Order: sequence, then structure tokens, then C-alpha cells
Amino acid sequence: MFIPMFETALQRIATTVSLGLWLSTSLPVVSLHAASLTLETAWQLAARSNPELQRQIANQDIPDGDYQDARGLLYYNPVVNMDMRQRSIAQSPGANSRRGEWGAGIAQTFEIAGQQGWRRNAAQLSQQAIALDIAEEYRTLHAQMEEQFVTVLAIQKRMEVEQRILKLIEQNTALSRKRVQAGEDSLLDGNLAVVDTERARNQLSALNEQLVRARAQLAATLQLGEAELPVVSGELMPVANTYTLTDLLEKLTARPGIQSLDVKESAARSRLALQKNLTYPDLTVSLNNSREATIAGDDNITSLGVSLPLPIFRRNGAGIGRATAELMQSEINRTALTRNAKAAIQAAWLRRENIRERISRLDKEVYPRLEENLTLAKLAFENGEIGLPQLLILQRQAVDAQRDIIDAQKDMRLVQIELEYISGWATPVLPTP
Repeated sequence: MFIPMFETALQRIATTVSLGLWLSTSLPVVSLHAASLTLETAWQLAARSNPELQRQIANQDIPDGDYQDARGLLYYNPVVNMDMRQRSIAQSPGANSRRGEWGAGIAQTFEIAGQQGWRRNAAQLSQQAIALDIAEEYRTLHAQMEEQFVTVLAIQKRMEVEQRILKLIEQNTALSRKRVQAGEDSLLDGNLAVVDTERARNQLSALNEQLVRARAQLAATLQLGEAELPVVSGELMPVANTYTLTDLLEKLTARPGIQSLDVKESAARSRLALQKNLTYPDLTVSLNNSREATIAGDDNITSLGVSLPLPIFRRNGAGIGRATAELMQSEINRTALTRNAKAAIQAAWLRRENIRERISRLDKEVYPRLEENLTLAKLAFENGEIGLPQLLILQRQAVDAQRDIIDAQKDMRLVQIELEYISGWATPVLPTP
């Protein structure tokens, strides 16, 4: 609403020179030939190639491997043994006194305190947690990318405003020179026009530097080439949502990052139970068969053995201590993140309401009067009723007000991104393969 009003006022003052013509002489070549990106296109690029996200996805192999080991029928592998022996037997002279003997057996260790169930449960919960962490990483990446996208978009719009006002000032400066030469204006007015023109050009140069930095940050998130600085397109103001503060706070429990901490806490409880149950000894059952030589012949011997270690000197104190610490840290992390998220949502909500009031005041109070003032000032300057200094002041008021609205729109967009990210309200659509 605001930008078209401002453009209309400027068009009444002077013919607008094409922004593209100015860009071809002022901006780096790398910025000109980059393809214009929409927010959706930028998200597709970021989600497919961002290294942080790819590393998080690669971490899935860790809990997958743990679960594969834990879901087996038994945790310990059976042990097979075999031995070969030779025995010399004392008997009458002349007889063969050397005999071969062999033995074979199998042993299996069993957990008798339910350790296998706790181990499987912990591994399965770890799988769920990593899946939720990946979902949270998608959301984090989307919020980061959208913030960078909005920053680039806001600077682009600021540069459009500055370029339009520069062209206007240049036209006024040319007119002022003619008046100075004709003796209608003083040399002071002429110098003032030149100074204001150079200030406007310097402002454009500074904005161009900011734009290059912002585009470079966005390009890094999108993993574009070193010579690709993206130009973006879209609306600066966010789409209005009807949620309330209560809705955002209630949605917090469904945020993948919060759910991941809940699952990690449950997994830590399972690992603690596992470590406590590891204090119970494992039962090992063995079955052996052997052939032993005697004077009369060979004897076959079959034996069944059972062994049970006595947990006297080591009670798995280190394992229990680490598992207890992990559980406490998980509880602290979940409580702290939930508390901080609620506080951040409430603070962002207050900022959102304040920004909404700023935009409303600019819409109702500032822009209608500025448009009228610009039109009247242009006519008054052409008729010689006011001098160049008064006209420059009014023009600067207009551009300052335009900066205010762009900054307010940017702030509104950023605070909405923050609200929807922290609360878990927004769920980015995953890219199509």
C-alpha cells in the first residue's frame, strides 16, 4: 500500500529513470546475471544441498546400527571351541603308546535381568530422536534461509527508493544550476544541491555493500557457486495469520526439537535402567564333547557346564554414574528449552504488536501527508515560492519515511519467522525429489 503511494508522488515530480539502467553501471556484474529467486525456489535449493542438514541426516546411521545390534535374539554371540591333543599311554613294550584326542563344545551367555529389553527400547528411542532432530534441522534451516532472504529483499527495496530519490535530486540540481547561472538562486543553494546529490550517491554505495554481504550469506546457505550472488523477488510483508499467543504456546509441545528432548529423556531412562541391571551377572551355559584315550580304548565324554560370575568387586558404578548424569542433563535441557521458548514467544509477540502499531501509524498519519507535501512542494519550487533547501528537506522526509516503512515491514516479517519457528507453528514442506 505504501510503496505505490510514494511512487505516484515521485512520478508527478519527475520521470522515473529505469532502475535496470542504473544497476548496469553501479552494481557488480556478478549481481546482475544471477537468477531471480522466489522464497520457494530458495528453500528447494537449501534443503537439498545444505551441509549442516546433510551431516544431521548422516547421523541416522548411528542409532540405526545400535538398534540393529540390540534387536537380535541374544545380545552375546555363541562361542564355539575345539581342541586337538595327543596322549602317550604307558603300556607293554612294542605297542603304540601315542593316541590322538579331540574335544568340541559350544557356550552361550544369557542376560537374566531383562537387559535386552532396555537396550532395545533405548536404541529405538534414539532412532525416534534423530528423526525429530532432522525435522528440527529442516525448520532451523528454513527459518535461517527465510531471514536471509528477507534481508536481501529489504535491501533491494531500499536501493530502489534511494535510486528514485537520487534521480529526483539530480533533476533538481540541474534546475538549480540553471537558476544560479540566471541569478535567481544563490551559489549557496547550488552547492547545497551538489552536496545532497553526492550524499545520495554515497548512501547507494553503502547499501550496495550491504546487499553484496547479504547475498553472499544467502548464497552460502543455498550452496551456490562462488560467482553466484542471488537476486530475490517477493513481498516483504508477511502473510497475515490468525493465531493467538495462546495458540503458539500450546503448539510448542508439538515442536520437533521439544519432542526430541522428551524422547531423549526417555532413552536416557532406559539406558540408566540397563546400566543398573548390568550389575546382575550373566549366565553362561556350555556343552562339550571330547574323546580321551585310555589303555583299553577311547572314551567319549559329554559335559554340561554352567558359570555365573560373582558381582563382588565391580558393581558397574561407572556405567550407572554416566547414565545418571545423562538423564539429569536431558531433564535440564528439556526444562530449560521449554522455559526459554515460552519466554521468547511472549517477547516476540509483544514486539509484533508494537511493530503492527508502527505500520498502522505510518499508513494512516505519515504517508498521506507526505504525498500531499511532495506535490505541493514541487509546484511551489517551480513557481519560485520556495527555495531548493526547503524542497530537499521535504524530499528527504519522504525517503526517510519510506525507509521507515521498509524497516517496519522487514521487522514484522522477521518477528513472524521467529514466532513460528520457536513455537513450532510452521512446518516447511520438504523438497520434491
